[in-house]
Amino acid sequence: MELNRSDPPDTAAGISLNDLIPIPRTLGAFVLIITVLAFTAGGIRNELVLILMGAVFLAVLGYCFGTVFLLSCIHRKRARSISARILTKQVSAGYNEECTVTFDELQNTGKKKRFLRLPGILIRYEMHLSTRDGRRLYHLFDPDYFQNSTLGFAVPERGAYYTGYDEFAIFDIPGFFRLAFRIPQDGSPRILATPKVPEKTVPVTIRSGGTVQRSEPRFLRTDNLTDHRPYIPGDDPRRINWKLYGHLGDLFVREGEPEPPPHSRLLILVDTQTDPSLYSGEAGRRGVDLLCENALALAIEYMERGMDIGIGYTGGGIRRGTPVELAAALAYPAALPLSAQEELPCSPEDQGILLLALPRSVAETAETAALDRFLMKRGPHQIADLIFLYEGDRFDTAAEACAGVYRQKNGIYPRCINMPALFNP
Repeated sequence: MELNRSDPPDTAAGISLNDLIPIPRTLGAFVLIITVLAFTAGGIRNELVLILMGAVFLAVLGYCFGTVFLLSCIHRKRARSISARILTKQVSAGYNEECTVTFDELQNTGKKKRFLRLPGILIRYEMHLSTRDGRRLYHLFDPDYFQNSTLGFAVPERGAYYTGYDEFAIFDIPGFFRLAFRIPQDGSPRILATPKVPEKTVPVTIRSGGTVQRSEPRFLRTDNLTDHRPYIPGDDPRRINWKLYGHLGDLFVREGEPEPPPHSRLLILVDTQTDPSLYSGEAGRRGVDLLCENALALAIEYMERGMDIGIGYTGGGIRRGTPVELAAALAYPAALPLSAQEELPCSPEDQGILLLALPRSVAETAETAALDRFLMKRGPHQIADLIFLYEGDRFDTAAEACAGVYRQKNGIYPRCINMPALFNP
């Protein structure tokens, strides 16, 4: 029986006998059934061979149970005084970088004490980590071998990996019986596997850049107030000549209006909701990875141009900072179904919006989706660039249908980008 994860470490001495009973595993239960059948058949048919076979199985089971039980009694106090700490919390997913783990005892006496061993019995420290959308990492190691030293393991996929507890496990080599003591953790993410920056970035020209007011606004001088110039990201969207846009299809602002601000502000939002009719669980997670990778690439590109960049995602807040800090923020987004009630973070009206989303099959009826709720709540004159990003020709129809629906909404500029088709024409 496993310990309750809520028990504090100093209660290990109060473990009851029931908490020390090894749990029979599938193979152990199967061998136990064979043992009973061998004794029963041998007794009925008076077959000495069957009785001997049952006796051998019973002896093996008895040894495995007894040694696992004995070691669990011996190590029950020490099992709760050990812990594995992940030193390199932030790593890049998909590369050969490794998380580094150190293993030590909470009550370190300065001496390296080895665990008592018995033949055929293994002692392992197990780490079970998972993301919000179901990605899992499982690593186990011998606590004697790595005690007060470090080991590394690769994290192949992006995500914020959590765990409620680690386990100190004692089990026999054949796999008949196992007993595990749970070592509670604080519930915070132990690994942030950040998205990798793609070698080729999506060419996106944004129409929005927000506004940052000057303390002393400067005006372009012109004798003809009807002159216009092309819109530059960072111009106040309220100064756009929408009538001219209706005739020409391009954005212009009137001359004589304030110059573009010295620094534009852009909020890049990742909509992590996926359509189950288009994406399986694994495909949805890979789709969100694609959005996060390109969001990071675009954030770095626009930061190099001098823009003030913020990152947000469905169910989270807005993060700002260095590229490393933005990469850490993009480890958190998880693939969510369209029915999820999480919201995209609200955007101040002085910021432009760049939305990255996955195609969905029926955009017309998606008014309850986070993307639609966000667009309805945004400022009346706030422009939003919307990119439907995907991999594979099978999403072309759905993406085009989505773009057609959102194109009819005022101030929204949707675009569909098929990554393989973009870079492999």
